[in-house]
Amino acid sequence: TKRMKKLLIFALFLGLHTVAMAQESNGLEKDKAVYLELLGASNLAGINYDARFNDHTRFGWRAGLSFAYGRNSDLFGTNSDVRGYAVPLEVNYLLGSQKNNLELGLGASVGVYNIHETTLEVVNGSVSSLTTEQKKHAIREIHIGNSTQTLLSYRESRNAFGYFLFGNIGYRHVSNKGFLLRAGLTPAFTFGDKNTNKRLMIHPYLGFGWAF
Repeated sequence: TKRMKKLLIFALFLGLHTVAMAQESNGLEKDKAVYLELLGASNLAGINYDARFNDHTRFGWRAGLSFAYGRNSDLFGTNSDVRGYAVPLEVNYLLGSQKNNLELGLGASVGVYNIHETTLEVVNGSVSSLTTEQKKHAIREIHIGNSTQTLLSYRESRNAFGYFLFGNIGYRHVSNKGFLLRAGLTPAFTFGDKNTNKRLMIHPYLGFGWAF
């Protein structure tokens, strides 16, 4: 009947309107952001740009530029300084309200690192008994009883490509005026190579910036 058709058309319109409203409600008023991140996927510190894939989704992405610094030493007289620049890339999802969200993400960081490595070596004999090359690295003589040994220091600098995979589990707040605050944990994993071991690390992070 005509009445039944009208009811079906009205129900279809109402359903489509409800779906449209639901899609709109899934979006964010401020779906782009620029922020400074400390630690986490940004290593030491980094500037990041973040955006949703479109106006009606909470799935998004982020890309940034970060700076890394680290220092390692061991009992065998080897120590190294590592400095580098990396690009963190991530796909993420926001679960919550316009202001407060649970932020979940997966990504990878790739970069170039400069490694300054110092290795200490002890050889028998005084400085005068060393080869010309060894004398260039001699630091001091060590006298133990009647024996004399010399401490040598070798320093090497090299550049290396580095990467790690990471996750993102954190809290994200956006105020009415657009102030952005992020805090959470970043589990990170490297597969390792001949010089490094496979390992899982978990780092905290803190970020703040502007959403618009």
